[in-house]
Amino acid sequence: MKSKYITQLLSALFLLVALAACSNPNAPLKWTEDVRLPDGRIVTLTRYQEFKGPHELGDTPSESDYWFEFKHPDTGEVIRWQSDRDLRTLALMMDGKVPILLTRPAFGISMRRYKCPNPPYLLFRFEGAWKQVSVEQIPVKRLRVNMTFGASDSRKLIESSQHRLTDKQTSNSEDDHRPFIINFSLMKEQTFDYENCDHPRNYLIEK
Repeated sequence: MKSKYITQLLSALFLLVALAACSNPNAPLKWTEDVRLPDGRIVTLTRYQEFKGPHELGDTPSESDYWFEFKHPDTGEVIRWQSDRDLRTLALMMDGKVPILLTRPAFGISMRRYKCPNPPYLLFRFEGAWKQVSVEQIPVKRLRVNMTFGASDSRKLIESSQHRLTDKQTSNSEDDHRPFIINFSLMKEQTFDYENCDHPRNYLIEK
């Protein structure tokens, strides 16, 4: 009888801790999301986001370090991406059997760190490790954003979805959850120009 009471008490305490974490905007956020690749296949990402970034007095901390991992859809290899707050994720795709990740600098200081790309996108290939390559090498010229863009903006959605987002939710993950399509066929050449760093041109976006 005593053992049963202790078990019930521990269960209640665990529930209270879980509820407190959900209601605490400073708490790290972990969730899974289904990502529909441009070729139609779906991969499931496990994602983790910390909130230890700069903030005004009285405000909640902004996003800081994060990571995600998934199984390669062909080989089953577990692939992990890890970054600080300067890069936000946009789209995952495959070039043959090579994973490709499209990102965007998140802030003005991030733009300067990456030499003010115009259009403001950065591309990475996974070949044993993630390596930055020219965005002109993107294998899919017209693509829909298929990943969570900002965990802070998506926290309520993530928590209300029991920390599991569907591919329909991640396919509309930015711009007030409306379809967000980037058309790289409109790009002639990516440039890097500190003079225009504060005004990146998003002329590739279709809505």
